[in-house]
Amino acid sequence: MKLGILGCGNWGSVFGILQYRNNHKVSIWEFDRERAERVISTRDNAPFLHGNPIPEEIEVHWDIEKVISGADLVVCALPCQVIPDVIKKLKNYSVRNAYYLSLSKGIHIESLLRPSEIIDQLVAPEHRTYVLSGPCIANEIIRGEPTAVVLVGHDQEGAHLLQHELATDLLRIYQGEDIVGVELGAAIKNVIALGCGMSDGLGFGNNAKGALITRGIVEIQRLGVKMGAQGKTFWGLSGLGDLVTTSFSEESRNHTFGKKIGEGMTVEQIRKEMVMVSEGVPTAQAIMKLAEKHHVSMPICEVVYDILYHKKSCTRAIQELMTRPLKNE
Repeated sequence: MKLGILGCGNWGSVFGILQYRNNHKVSIWEFDRERAERVISTRDNAPFLHGNPIPEEIEVHWDIEKVISGADLVVCALPCQVIPDVIKKLKNYSVRNAYYLSLSKGIHIESLLRPSEIIDQLVAPEHRTYVLSGPCIANEIIRGEPTAVVLVGHDQEGAHLLQHELATDLLRIYQGEDIVGVELGAAIKNVIALGCGMSDGLGFGNNAKGALITRGIVEIQRLGVKMGAQGKTFWGLSGLGDLVTTSFSEESRNHTFGKKIGEGMTVEQIRKEMVMVSEGVPTAQAIMKLAEKHHVSMPICEVVYDILYHKKSCTRAIQELMTRPLKNE
């Protein structure tokens, strides 16, 4: 297959390298022309990939048309909040017969749409959009460490095709059927992972983190089912699997962001320091809107949101979380 990957960040470039090694033809779009030219000349994708050059056979370009022209599969590896503006560009080009695959994890704040919904609305009305999600710490994969993910879409035949085309000896792909649950689990786990990072930054141990993860899954499931997802999805790879990985990994952007908050840094300070986007930060805002819209109680997500956007202290927020009225599990 010919893959046109939108996004030359960490996961986009690692996925591209993985699929190049899987005998696919790969092109990657980098929106910043200056940065694209640097990657082209040096094959060095720092600061996203250190010591892992992008192979010469992978085309990198700032012109989106050159990347997606003739593509069999257009891969979206973009921060969720920029997806609408980028995907709109595809309307000008002929990629009518392509499949679309989202690697993005988040909820768009203004529209409250999931990544696949944005793509479907703008360029893929035939529902040729699919989602691949699960525990995907890109740096682990590029080091040759294995993982397993789930691939899901409205069209099971297309999902089956992509499952077999994209699976490698490092990336085991399961086929799923619940696109709503997979995307919601992938998005909301980043908010819970921020909370776990905050807990670590405060110096708490695994008891606190275990409680956050377990009750966090309950919150994710509560909202997901209300929005039409299957409850069992949140105990699979895109739910519990991704949440545990993101909450414990020192290479997780969301865990790292949360940990720095717990250690006393402000959101503004962390954003200046971190190069990569922490998807959980904007997602926390979107999830609060969804929780209100669907009348769902999500106390952990609410606490994380208050810390990020209302400058509530972590200590006070945890005290409020722990002293809520007692209830059955």
